[in-house]
Amino acid sequence: MSSVHHIDTTTWYPFAVTRVDDAAAGGRTAIGIEVVSGVDRAVAGQLRTQLLSLAKEHPASITVDLRHVVVLDGACLGVLAEAWRFCEEHGIELAVRSPAAAIRERFDVTASGRIVAFRA
Repeated sequence: MSSVHHIDTTTWYPFAVTRVDDAAAGGRTAIGIEVVSGVDRAVAGQLRTQLLSLAKEHPASITVDLRHVVVLDGACLGVLAEAWRFCEEHGIELAVRSPAAAIRERFDVTASGRIVAFRA
């Protein structure tokens, strides 16, 4: 059974970031990032910076919640591909909640949302 020690949520437009320190994950943090707006080229740059900064903390997992995103362009898909590669190299699980068809076309996504492969 999981024992949560600390939950911290920070919200700023266009993202909300939640960190959960979990004893069951060896004390490693699980991070959730909710995108609360559309993702155009400008927001994609901010998302890239945020995702890679969070990944450099070496959490156990990162979940990107895209339920509120209607349109994903190539810039956003590129950001997710770059974040996925970094996470794969560092043993971090990257998952996407409510992925759009564009994500399923470029990534192999499990039923739980975990990205397991990128198709170039």
